[in-house]
Amino acid sequence: MTVETTSPEHRTLFQKPNLKRFIPGRKHQSVIALVLFMITVLAIWQGYSLVMPPILIPSPERVVWRFFTMWSTPGFLTYAGMTVVHVLASVFLSFVVGSVIAFLAHFFPVLQLAVYKRAAPFMNSFPGIGWAFLGLIWFGINSRSVIFSASLAMMPLVIINVGAGLRELDRDSMEMAQSFTRSPWRRIWRVMLPMQFPYMFAALRLCFGLSWQIVLVVELLCGAAGLGSVINLARQRYSTDMIFATVLLILIAVFLTDRLIFSRLQERIGKKYGV
Repeated sequence: MTVETTSPEHRTLFQKPNLKRFIPGRKHQSVIALVLFMITVLAIWQGYSLVMPPILIPSPERVVWRFFTMWSTPGFLTYAGMTVVHVLASVFLSFVVGSVIAFLAHFFPVLQLAVYKRAAPFMNSFPGIGWAFLGLIWFGINSRSVIFSASLAMMPLVIINVGAGLRELDRDSMEMAQSFTRSPWRRIWRVMLPMQFPYMFAALRLCFGLSWQIVLVVELLCGAAGLGSVINLARQRYSTDMIFATVLLILIAVFLTDRLIFSRLQERIGKKYGV
């Protein structure tokens, strides 16, 4: 009886190759799909710009060139800074006032019908253009009309999100906090706000992304200083590449802020609060 033995080197020659090592994972597949999608969009854009006049569809190279040269335009940085101020101020006002209204409706249940059945649906259905024209009539062509209009347009979003979080409060935790201290402010600060923080942060993140759209439209309608005025001026001069470059700037600003700040903060909040 003979026993055939093979060395480890010979065994590896006859083993089936592990194809799974050569197949990209799901994460890499998503990255490859994203890159292919972007290449396809740019290719279609480039091809369409070759058969259309630049006044209608500027080429990607023309838009990129305008994006880098518009920073040397006098006053552009001032207008971009005014839009950032309008966004931050409107987000702050809508978040603070909307949170206060939601907390008042929570502590005084008699207000819940007026807040969630009347005020919030009315403000949510009221068009942002209407707030823009009202702000223009009441405050004139200035930053106050922009901040007023954008804040009221975003406020129902804060009221609904914060109110949903207040309705999901852990009653056992609130009763335990009441047994430890009689101060309502300590219960709010130590117990209620930490439980509400994920909901409030989600409302803040949504408002920041939405504020750029609302502020840009309001600046365009009211004529106040900002990127909306830049787009309006570009429209009057038929400078389509300037419109594309301004939109590209807003997309980059919102994307970087969301990924570098809000996304990382949300991960930490999720780990800390288990949401």
